[in-house]
Amino acid sequence: MVPHRLARLFSAARFALVYFASLTFGLLLSRFDRGVAVVWIAGAVLFVQLVVTPRRRWPDVGMTAVACAAAAIWWFGFGPLAALPLALISVGEAWAAAWVVKRIYPRFGRLQSIDEVVRFLLVAGLLVPALCAAPAAWVIHWVAGLPVMRAWGDWFGAHALGFIAFSPPLLLARQGEARHWLQSASARLKREAMLLLGLVALASLLTFGQNVVPLVLLPLIVMVATTLRLGRFGAMASVIILMTVGLIGTSAGFGPTMLLHVSTWLRYEVLQGYFASVVLVVLPLSAELVARQRLLERVQAAEALHRLIIERSSDVIIRVKYDGTVSFASPSLVRLWGYLPEEVVGRSVFELVHPRDAPRVRASRRSLMDTKDAMIAAEFRILRKNRSELWVEGSTRAVLDHQGRVNGTLTLIRDISGRREMIDNLPHLAMTDPLTGLANRRVFDLDLAKGLASGQSGCLALFDLDHFKQINDLHGRAIGDQVIRTFAQVLRESVRSGDNAVRLDGEEFAVVLFGARIEDARQICERIVARFAATRDFPAGAPVLHATVSAGLARFDPGSSPEAVMTAADTALYHAKSDGRNRLAVAA
Repeated sequence: MVPHRLARLFSAARFALVYFASLTFGLLLSRFDRGVAVVWIAGAVLFVQLVVTPRRRWPDVGMTAVACAAAAIWWFGFGPLAALPLALISVGEAWAAAWVVKRIYPRFGRLQSIDEVVRFLLVAGLLVPALCAAPAAWVIHWVAGLPVMRAWGDWFGAHALGFIAFSPPLLLARQGEARHWLQSASARLKREAMLLLGLVALASLLTFGQNVVPLVLLPLIVMVATTLRLGRFGAMASVIILMTVGLIGTSAGFGPTMLLHVSTWLRYEVLQGYFASVVLVVLPLSAELVARQRLLERVQAAEALHRLIIERSSDVIIRVKYDGTVSFASPSLVRLWGYLPEEVVGRSVFELVHPRDAPRVRASRRSLMDTKDAMIAAEFRILRKNRSELWVEGSTRAVLDHQGRVNGTLTLIRDISGRREMIDNLPHLAMTDPLTGLANRRVFDLDLAKGLASGQSGCLALFDLDHFKQINDLHGRAIGDQVIRTFAQVLRESVRSGDNAVRLDGEEFAVVLFGARIEDARQICERIVARFAATRDFPAGAPVLHATVSAGLARFDPGSSPEAVMTAADTALYHAKSDGRNRLAVAA
């Protein structure tokens, strides 16, 4: 805890020293004609300190800054009467700029986008200095007698240019931009940086080391080249070099501002405006370079992911141009369609679609390209290389160019032949008993009701396995299932070709014998009972068991109801069970 407090105390003392030094520099060296300081670095120093400091510690920074500003203005500025008011205005100006910038751009600090830079320039370089210049002008008018409008213009120009010119390099320096760059740059890039920054220094010396030829564009050209090659570090280092050389040269009586036949105050104002103009050129440029670099990294990552997905995906990915020509097909095409990717590139995608489905696919694609942002999924058939059909599902999205216009489509195609086969088999599955393969109760009810409604006569036979619960309990369900399957096979082989054998439920079965006389039906049922009693078709290793079945037979005539027929057959089955099982009983 103690080392932490000492570190905070040391940091506060360091800030106070730097801030007081920047105040002293501006007040002693740039207050010409006892007016407003022309070069105002102090506002940028405080602004940067607030930006990098947590909001909860701003009051401490503010009180330290007010004390330093009041002392500097008292000793080197407008005297004791203006010390506290101007200190409060100066500190409030930087405070307001930092608060508003952080409010409208919470992640402000890295200067990584044009949007971030523009918001900083509008707030710190225009809005806040213009507002704070008004009360400052009245205080200066009161203590120094300067006209209010002149004082307002001097304050606004000096402070706005100070924020614009000095805040970006100070902010990047405070955030360790140089350290990060030096740690990540290669040795070759470092040598290149030394050469480029040396050229910036040389261009600055040529510009501010003489006052014969106004070479104001020379440093800017070299700085732009340095920024393009080194990014934000190059922009920051170039601006610092230019400002250092420019301030020293101008103070010594050299530089392009010496060619202006104006007051010293205006000469420094022009110099600071030049610095701000340079910052306005290289700072957005560096921000755009950072944004483009980040975009390039995201594109490269997306491309790597895209390539991995394409190479490993079992689905087919097809890119189609606006006119329907295939421009790309993934390697999985050969597995699904039998074509190599190069065999379909350049062909119309509709040549690969089944002729019956092609119009529907074409219409859905046209509708998709009209809506742009939608995604359409459709099921259709394709023709494989061997001309066989394959059901697939295609999920298609429009592809836009840089102007937002549709220039094609991207489709993900998945094999759904298994699903389509299951869908086609659903009616059969809904009518079939899964254990035996016989028809189920739904089919039985429909057939019986339909036959009776059409005026048919015949017989209904019901079968019930004897002691089936004991078989399950003693030998297990696997043996019980085998007994059921065995009886189903006997039933299927014993009935007539047109008769429909049905498993009603559990161990209960039925056969509707349309058009059969009672004598013929009796023979069929007795044959079924006898065959099953003689059957020993059970799994190897299964215990020897004797399974039998009881049957009930009832005749029905045209006009009978299904309920009455079922009741009669069920009553006969009950009598067969009561008489000792393994037999047939016929309803009276």
